[in-house]
Amino acid sequence: MGRDHLPAAGSGTARIRPGRPSPIVVSLLLAIPLGLAGCGHATVPCPTPTTELDRLRAETEEKRQDTEKAQTEEEAWGARREAAEQRVRDIQARNDSLADARRR
Repeated sequence: MGRDHLPAAGSGTARIRPGRPSPIVVSLLLAIPLGLAGCGHATVPCPTPTTELDRLRAETEEKRQDTEKAQTEEEAWGARREAAEQRVRDIQARNDSLADARRR
């Protein structure tokens, strides 16, 4: 008996439900959402490449050094400002004493 004698309902194209999906199709259906969701979905971040970590460490160290330099400069300016304020007070005290001496 050849295929010509099979009823239309018995052919593979006329089935309502296809047969079991192949393991490859099932694994692809499971793997695609995992690949699109990223590393570990929303609960586990993707690992950062070591080159990126090294770059970030170097950038952080550079920023730390810049901050320390700025703090040192700020302290130096503060000391200069205090010294200038002291000189102004000394000059003002001399002017006041001279003004008192002239009044007498």
